Amino acid sequence: MDKLLSVEQLTPSHIEEIFNRAQTFKRKGIKKELNGDWVLMFLEPSTRTRLSFEKALQHLGCRTYLFSSESSSMKKGETLLDTVLTLKAQGFDGLVIRTPINGQLEEIKDLDIKVVNAGDGTNEHPTQALIDAFTLKEIFGNLEGLKILYVGDINFSRVFRSGLKLLKKLNARVGICAPRSLKPTDLSLLGVDKDFNNIEEALAWCDVAIFLRIQKERQNKPLITSERDYLKTFGLTPQRAQFLRNHGKFYMHPGPVNRNVEISAQEVYGKNSLILRQVENGVFIRAAVIDFLYSNEG
Repeated sequence: MDKLLSVEQLTPSHIEEIFNRAQTFKRKGIKKELNGDWVLMFLEPSTRTRLSFEKALQHLGCRTYLFSSESSSMKKGETLLDTVLTLKAQGFDGLVIRTPINGQLEEIKDLDIKVVNAGDGTNEHPTQALIDAFTLKEIFGNLEGLKILYVGDINFSRVFRSGLKLLKKLNARVGICAPRSLKPTDLSLLGVDKDFNNIEEALAWCDVAIFLRIQKERQNKPLITSERDYLKTFGLTPQRAQFLRNHGKFYMHPGPVNRNVEISAQEVYGKNSLILRQVENGVFIRAAVIDFLYSNEG
């Protein structure tokens, strides 16, 4: 395997291998045992994902080069395929790509170059799914039967789509809670275990709640009446955060957080929040994925 484009590619044994590598890196440090030139091609804004990939690659011994579409030939109309063929001809070994277009990486799936999908539109974000599952494994030890709730912008969330696929491979149970305007039209296609309309019922069911960012940039029109009303109806208020703590439950968010929309500002890093732990684990999981691709090439 020289590419990670989708969670669909990963077997439970692949996932376990990546987790074991990440755990070793976290415990003993990331050793500089690789040698390669990688391009960080981010066609959408990013802080956590880009920097964690850059740090992971450099700690592994690879050199990184930042690609900007605004100052590249893609601004002149060059396709992703032509751009990647150009980079391959220049001798680059791998690419980390984020794109706003669903499924765009299919254009380059057959090229002989390493690629990691860092998010394609609303479709997939496989490394974030691995980060979230790894973080939960650290807390709970075993994900089998664990009840995981996604709250919020289900319709536009690539984090949810990759997370659902990965967690089901690990035999977790997955529920969703969101206003109707933020749910896909055909919920039967998702394969979720529970669909809630009431946040209190949903939080009572779950072991951990993953709050999702309202992705206003992907919406043609506003899909919530107001941010204040959304927090009151579906967000993590101080009262709901305390309920989770009282019952030994945890909460997460892939970031960036819209404060006082998905989560009350004072609860973003409150007790039983795993948000910074997700960020910390991002470097180790992404290093593990790169190391995994080198070890399983051919």
